[in-house]
Amino acid sequence: MSAAGGTMQAYIRLTGETAPAELTGLTEWLSREGEFRGRTAVGRPEVRPDQMGGITEVVIVALGAQGAGTMLAASLSVWIRHRRPSADIEVTGPDGRSVKVSLRNAPEEDVEAVLRRVLER
Repeated sequence: MSAAGGTMQAYIRLTGETAPAELTGLTEWLSREGEFRGRTAVGRPEVRPDQMGGITEVVIVALGAQGAGTMLAASLSVWIRHRRPSADIEVTGPDGRSVKVSLRNAPEEDVEAVLRRVLER
């Protein structure tokens, strides 16, 4: 979790053999969404003192307005449905809660509901 200038952030990490290409595609997808245009970047998440740092890049999304987490969950579920990436996704919400979803096994109808639980404030 991070609050850059009072803005809460969500982190999206992809893992698997196609993760780097999928991360680029996801970043481009979110950058075309009106709510997330100019609020999406690729970077490394902050590491808390009790965590070991990772080298994995993540998509960082600044969640501005109330309801942005819900909109991000909806956008991610549409991206997943259309791309069906062969990668797993881990989403960490503004409060630090996270969820890992194996996209190869997850029923489409469950993905958005799971993401909403993590991203809604």
